[in-house]
Amino acid sequence: MRKVLLAASFIVLLASCEEKAPVINFGEPIAQDTTFVLPTVPAAEKHNVLVEEFTGQSCSNCPAAHELLTEIKKSHEPGRINIIGLYFEGITQTRPPHDAKYDFRHPQAKLIATDIYSGVSAIPAGGVERVANGGSIKLDRSVWSSTIDARLNVPSPVNLKIESEYNATDSIASIRATLVYTSKVDFPHNISIVVVEDSMIDKQEYPSTHPVHPGYDEAYVFTNVFRGMVTSAPYGDPILTSVAVKEPGRAFIKNYKYKLTNVLNPANCRVIAFINSTKTGDPQIIQSVQVKLK
Repeated sequence: MRKVLLAASFIVLLASCEEKAPVINFGEPIAQDTTFVLPTVPAAEKHNVLVEEFTGQSCSNCPAAHELLTEIKKSHEPGRINIIGLYFEGITQTRPPHDAKYDFRHPQAKLIATDIYSGVSAIPAGGVERVANGGSIKLDRSVWSSTIDARLNVPSPVNLKIESEYNATDSIASIRATLVYTSKVDFPHNISIVVVEDSMIDKQEYPSTHPVHPGYDEAYVFTNVFRGMVTSAPYGDPILTSVAVKEPGRAFIKNYKYKLTNVLNPANCRVIAFINSTKTGDPQIIQSVQVKLK
């Protein structure tokens, strides 16, 4: 009987501290916010690093850059390095080669390149957590590894979990993001969620002197390809603006429904979510996670 009373008291406690914000309708996708305070503050999870890779199908040096990131990712635990491959319009190197089957360029990738990175005129290039190295957040691949290593050791004030269920009948993914603050956060920040796709085979340009693929690889396997933002592009969606200071133990749940219209195979898709600061002059990522779409 005592156990039943204790369980009932705990349920009442959670119900008394739950706060429900109004439903926010973004048209498509749809989001609903819920927040409450946990009775116990959980331990902080490891900080995962987000890499935004600007790349192109007609960029002969891009495969080597992609291989570098792949090796870095393999050298760490699964989920510690989250990579988004951004193909955008505007420069010759991002155009599909002649006879390519697909065009991976996406208008939202262009928004990320222009609005967040102040334009990308040469590739390969990349951003590691949107932090500056040498005065710019656009980083040459020579500093990717060292910047990633440094960011892996940065503590994160929020634990982030992402869940996804996919309905093949209507091509809609139901995506839930759960944030739990493990220390105080008093600066504005957004949540960004993107869909990436792997295992697509198409033509990729290589250097003419490459020993295996001189000029082109006709069956290159494309991975981490950006297929669209679930949240608002390019900055993501604000998190709980009604609570200026998120105290330790504050939980926040956001649900989305997102219709897939630009993928080849949903089974090869992943959802990557990240929390990005919106402080002026400081767009850094404070946590990221990924999960299979289905």
